[in-house]
Amino acid sequence: MTELLTTLLMQALLLCLGVALLWALRPLLRRFGAGAVYMAWLLVPVLLLTPALPRPTQEPLRLVAQAAGGGNVPIAVPTLPTPTRHQAPLWLALWLGGTAVVALVQARRQWRLARLGERLPAGSSPALVGLLRPRLALPLDFEARFDAAERELVIAHELVHRQRLDNLWNLVACAITALHWWNPLAWWAARRMHADQELACDAAVLAGRPGAAATYARALLAAHGLDTLGAPLASRWGSNHPLIERIAMLKRPLPLTRRRAALLGFTLLGVGFAAYAAQAETPGASPPTTAMAEIRLTLSSGEFNASPRLILALGARSSLQFETSAGERWRLDFTVTQAADGKLQVLTQPRYAGKTLEPQTEVLAPGEASERRLGGADGVPPLLMTRVVTLLPADFKLPSRKAPALSR
Repeated sequence: MTELLTTLLMQALLLCLGVALLWALRPLLRRFGAGAVYMAWLLVPVLLLTPALPRPTQEPLRLVAQAAGGGNVPIAVPTLPTPTRHQAPLWLALWLGGTAVVALVQARRQWRLARLGERLPAGSSPALVGLLRPRLALPLDFEARFDAAERELVIAHELVHRQRLDNLWNLVACAITALHWWNPLAWWAARRMHADQELACDAAVLAGRPGAAATYARALLAAHGLDTLGAPLASRWGSNHPLIERIAMLKRPLPLTRRRAALLGFTLLGVGFAAYAAQAETPGASPPTTAMAEIRLTLSSGEFNASPRLILALGARSSLQFETSAGERWRLDFTVTQAADGKLQVLTQPRYAGKTLEPQTEVLAPGEASERRLGGADGVPPLLMTRVVTLLPADFKLPSRKAPALSR
């Protein structure tokens, strides 16, 4: 849950950065036409996908910096604070609960529009409704409100929506606003994207009809104030977009050529890769540390005496093997875990001459000494064992691995 919440927080940060970048570049994009402004909105879903992509074994930003600097260049990338494991379920439930509410509201709006069929109430805006097989829905007063030339332009506008799969991108915008329902920038970006979508369709229609600007303007005026019947899978002729901006665009409807589209597409991919490369392997998370414990033993069996020391990770098994003066081999397997109250549970599994003996478990406070007697029956000599288990500090570094030293 913590990882999912951290990914959503990283998405929220990238959403804000993407919207801010598009807002700053808007004057430059307008010089390439309304189609370029609309296409630039692809940057937002591209950025939101980057936290979910798999991370490589070596971070791309580090590799680029090393290639440019010719050495091991340290990279410091800012990360988001990581929610605690106790807080993460609560925040995630609140986040996803709001998403579910917004999604249900949008689904209800779409259902209400779909029930109307292809004939909308009078005073409604013509719209292209649906996703897989979108249909053109016209209001009952369509012929009365628009003349023949205007009707032809309105239908051409909706056909451009269908050719460009605009209802699919409307669904993406709806999903983003539902997932980031608490972020006002997400809602502003969705409204602005829909407005740019209409401007791009206007430009595309007039690109093939350079002499129809005056008729197009009359059709826009006739549609001003119509009910848009808001639903996520609907591209409309009329909108809440400022009418002045749409009419002003008619004076200079620059088409989006293939060359401009390719250049803009490569630029968006470049920005997306830069965002992907700048992210850490696990956004906002720090590498986990393994708690270590130390077991100090005193072993005695007949003439055999030893005082070994074991260092092991909590929850991991560590083994100690030795031979007594009689030439028989003992093996002791230790596993240490920590309970919620801070005490240590020590599980000891003894073996003698290949025979598995009964395991022993005891709960000790850190630093508490314990004495146990192993064996002593069925031909197994007794082994007295005294042990003290302590926790090691978090910055403890495991020494080089060597065989435990036994003293006789």
